[in-house]
Parts: sequence; C-alpha cells; structure tokens
Amino acid sequence: MGIVVVISGTSGAGKSTLMRHLAELRGGAALMYFDDYVELGTEAGDIQQWVAAGAPADAVETPRLTDDLTALRSNRTVHPPGRSAAVAPAELILLEEPFGRARSAIAPLIDLALHLELPPDIALARRSLRRAQAQPETADPDWHANTLEDLAAQFQAYLGPQRQAYRLAEAQAKALADVVLDGLHPIPDLAAQAQRAIASLADKATRGTAETKKTKEKP
Repeated sequence: MGIVVVISGTSGAGKSTLMRHLAELRGGAALMYFDDYVELGTEAGDIQQWVAAGAPADAVETPRLTDDLTALRSNRTVHPPGRSAAVAPAELILLEEPFGRARSAIAPLIDLALHLELPPDIALARRSLRRAQAQPETADPDWHANTLEDLAAQFQAYLGPQRQAYRLAEAQAKALADVVLDGLHPIPDLAAQAQRAIASLADKATRGTAETKKTKEKP
C-alpha cells in the first residue's frame, strides 16, 4: 500500500515544483493534483459567501479524488478527470491539496502532511510571473491582450475577497500539518527536508510492523 504525502500551501507556494523534484529524487512517485478534480468558483460573490461562512474546507467536495486516492493506496491505476494520462500506483503518492488535512473526506487517507508557507505578496508575484511568462501553444494574435486581461482580473480578485480566502484556507492546512516548510528556501533544501520527514515516517511504519510481528509470535 502506497504512502500518501499531501503538500499544501497557497497558490504560487511551489507545491507542484516540490512534488516533481521529490519524484525525481525518489526515482518516481504517483502525482495527484487537487486542480484535476475541482474548479473553484472565482466569482467575488461566491468567494465572499464562503469566507463569510467561515471558509469551511468541507464545502469543497471532491468525491472522485477520494475514490482515486483509495484506489491508488490499494495498488489500482486511476484516471484523473483533468489529465489525459493514467496514474499508476507507487510506493509514494504525492498529493497537491491546498487544504492539507482540513477536508474530512481526504484526511483519513493522508499519512504525512507537509505545508509550504510563503508570504502572500511573494505568492502573488509568483502567480503573476507564471501567467505573464507562459508561452502560447499555438499562434494567437490575442494572446498578449488576453494575458493582460487575466492578470488584471487576478489582481482585482486578490484585492477583494480572494486574499482573505487564501489566508483562511492556508491557516486550516497549516494547523493540521506535520511539518511546515519555509517556501522562501530553495527547492533542493525543501526537498531534503521533505525527504527526511518521509524517511522518518517509513521508519516508524517499519518498526510498527516489526513490533506487531513480535507480539503475534509470542507464545
């Protein structure tokens, strides 16, 4: 059965980059992404209502993600709806999940929760640069205009309720994390810290299995 390690953090914290780096270091992993299973509403009114209700993590439902994580842990291949390629089971399952352990449907499936903490202004700058520096897949004469429009909408949303929504979601994830990583550190350093946490978890699991075996062997 695969170990599920969740990586939480606000948009722009570097979750996907850390996951890819960890997968390379460990010679492979099953990579799962929250965004493949849900499209959060970006309307200011919807976000405002969610924030006013206390930003309940369980209001964001992804039953298909719960089912797929359960299948992966049971060594079954899954087909995330947001991706063309299937995800095969692996000893390590890395899940990008902004709420970490805060959603009750996902929490029982998580063995280790890592949280990437990053100042909100740095996260906003990273998201903006990512959008501004993206390259169109095909020739599009309106690409630059669309990019400016997207950036303007992003800034406007951030100046509205989105900033508070990010803050509340991150607070919930951080409160339930096993390890909090400083997102300002270089990715290799963050990956090394994550590796140590995963190794410690694996050691505990091995010792627990050995102790259980000894108990059963006693006359």
